[in-house]
Amino acid sequence: MGRRRLIIVLGLLGGVLVSRNVSRSMASLTDVVTAVRNGDLGARAPVRGARDEFDELAEGLNEMLDRLERSMAGHRHAGDAIAHDLRSPLTRLRARLEVAYLDVEAGKGNATEALAQALDDTDGVLKTFGAVLAIARLQAAGQAPNPTNIDPAVLGADIAELYEPLCEDKGIDFKAELVPDLTVRGNQEFLAQALANILDNAVKYTPPGGAIMLRVRRRSSGEVEFSVTDTGPGVPEEDRERVVQRFVRLENSRNEPGAGLGLSLVGAVAEAHGGRLELAEGPGKVGEIGPGLRVALILPRAL
Repeated sequence: MGRRRLIIVLGLLGGVLVSRNVSRSMASLTDVVTAVRNGDLGARAPVRGARDEFDELAEGLNEMLDRLERSMAGHRHAGDAIAHDLRSPLTRLRARLEVAYLDVEAGKGNATEALAQALDDTDGVLKTFGAVLAIARLQAAGQAPNPTNIDPAVLGADIAELYEPLCEDKGIDFKAELVPDLTVRGNQEFLAQALANILDNAVKYTPPGGAIMLRVRRRSSGEVEFSVTDTGPGVPEEDRERVVQRFVRLENSRNEPGAGLGLSLVGAVAEAHGGRLELAEGPGKVGEIGPGLRVALILPRAL
């Protein structure tokens, strides 16, 4: 009889302890949810180390809150970045319009030419806005949206088909070496835009008589590499990290059109796909021009 009472008492005590632990765990989770609802995105659920269901729930909740906090920070940064980055081109556009207006009013300028220049400047601002918005979207999301399995050789062939005539018109020798039967996972639109930006730069800075090579291959590490090698002036080693930053333009590119966003977008695309962007010296000098540039977009291979 005494043993039975002891078992009952111990059972009741155990039930009370379990109930109390459950109540405490639920209360801590409820406190976190309440704090987040009140705007505290830094609140996190305690993980006790018991490796039970409550620890799993706390870890899942914390991971979700981490992603939410990064996303919110990214969106705030995106708004600030767009406002900051568009200020300069809009200021330049207004200044040119004002000068054109004053010249036309004084009988010195041509109204048609001023309007044509204003249209070109506006297109430039819209292009800049699109690039900044794309970079902001990728950085805010932290990963490529709507990923699918992509054949890099097919993507490379499509881009090569667009740029081969441009190179021919400029007197540049264009070749493509595309290894088949590779797969990457990502957003095809962003990857195509990244490759287009790399080739845009190559065509822009490679003089007539030069050469551009587009390659798609598998690295010994198993990664997939898109690379573009040109025989233009190249980028000094000390400037290669800086040139990927937004609105950075080197001295030898001051007379070329653009806003300095091309490689910035490529870097954002690489990061969003779990890859990286590498810049290296090209094939060396061709005549008085060189040493060229090799830009590689490296992505993990899809299994």
